[in-house]
Amino acid sequence: MRTPRKMAALVTAGVAALALSGLTVGSAAAAEPIAQIPDLTGQSSSVALDEGFTGALESLEVTPGTIGGASLENGSVSFPITGGNVTVYEPGTVNPYVQGRIEHNGSGLSLTKGDTRVELTDFVIDPGNPATLSGKVTANGQTVADSAVLFDLDGSTLQPIQTDAAEGTATLTGTTVRLSGSAADALNQAFDTDAVRSGLTVGTATIVVNLPGQGSGQMPGGTGAMPEGGVDTGGGSTAGGLDIALLSGGALALIAAGGVLAARRRAPGARR
Repeated sequence: MRTPRKMAALVTAGVAALALSGLTVGSAAAAEPIAQIPDLTGQSSSVALDEGFTGALESLEVTPGTIGGASLENGSVSFPITGGNVTVYEPGTVNPYVQGRIEHNGSGLSLTKGDTRVELTDFVIDPGNPATLSGKVTANGQTVADSAVLFDLDGSTLQPIQTDAAEGTATLTGTTVRLSGSAADALNQAFDTDAVRSGLTVGTATIVVNLPGQGSGQMPGGTGAMPEGGVDTGGGSTAGGLDIALLSGGALALIAAGGVLAARRRAPGARR
């Protein structure tokens, strides 16, 4: 069995990557937000696990489990949203133009083989460029990293947003979740194998968030109506110049904009 100490060096790169993908606070201060949700409330982020990922775990005799409020049912693992915030800027004024975080404190995923148990908890989605999901890593109860990039998020496969005015929710599904290089290295080290590969597709993400409402979100000029039904969206980064669609891999920007800006930007002529 590999010790947590030996794993620590392998996730250092992930910690550094998370720092590099952090918010560009300096440039944001000079720009006026288009829309923002200062306090995210509910509901959940879930991943429909890919057969390749579950098959790899099975071949390694690694058993997945859940921690805290997470659930694993019918091949999908779900984590409650506990907080966070999102701010959206006009593309080109701030890089990345979608900033913030979506938090899942107190829950996570466990991976167990024999007497080795790795826990990935307290997930944070960063919708920036690149879009990532980070979390705390522990092995047999010892902290390996307080925050390391665990998964890379690819929004190019994202489907149109679906909103439900009656339920007060917006649902985004289709983001592809892939294992980061640092996470793959750490798992290989922990389970004494070289079978876990960087870029392995973990599954397809679905994020359900409460729509902005009085006291939870705001739109400039007092407008914040969310159109019901589907709204066309696009994937890619939020670094500006590549695609002005408001959805990054983290799938939060359109929710932050209340659907209004995405409806304005979805025409082909709106691209820069």
